[in-house]
Amino acid sequence: MKKQKCGVWLGGVAFISLSPLVLVAGQTRASAACPLPDSISDQATVIASFLNSECTKQTLSQETTYYRYYNNDNTYKFGRYLTSNFYDSSNGKTTLDVIQELALAQYFGPPPNLAQLRETVTLPAGLDVYIGIAGPQPPNVCYPGGATQAFIENTRTPGVSFVFDGNVPDGGSLSANCYTATAAKPIPEPSPLFAIGVLATIGLAATFNRTLMESKTKQIANSY
Repeated sequence: MKKQKCGVWLGGVAFISLSPLVLVAGQTRASAACPLPDSISDQATVIASFLNSECTKQTLSQETTYYRYYNNDNTYKFGRYLTSNFYDSSNGKTTLDVIQELALAQYFGPPPNLAQLRETVTLPAGLDVYIGIAGPQPPNVCYPGGATQAFIENTRTPGVSFVFDGNVPDGGSLSANCYTATAAKPIPEPSPLFAIGVLATIGLAATFNRTLMESKTKQIANSY
């Protein structure tokens, strides 16, 4: 292989090989602070629902009860998101408290989760539960989060049961601006390797292009 063509080939291989570095380096590991298994298809979305994308994995040593809140037509009755927070007239809590503290954004759906009913969710010993704090949803003033949030991978796991536990007092409506997402979530900061990857790729691209042009120029010259 001629020297010029060899240079073009090596430059192309290096460019193609290192290009993915730019994409990979620009992303942080989804499970770094919240060790959800890769078998969860919406892993990134679940992690982002926790405050600061942080959760801990707990394997239950005994049968444990959590709560879930849903609509009076039974929509949202079954789901993977749970909480240890109890909302009831006995402690002065209302549907608005559920919606705001669990960040149940009312523009999700339709229909939105109005948190009118409460149920107990019994989890069996040995089950992995991912626990953290419910993070905010935009607008943050409407859905600040702050309640305990638990997540299970599969609601059909043997031993998991959902049982109606009571009504949640109506807390009224949110302000009008709470029914649309008026603020986007910030884009995660890129890894320091991102800049290195970009510079390396640009440099290789320039070398590849220059070598290719020199090769073509010499081929044209030799043809005369």
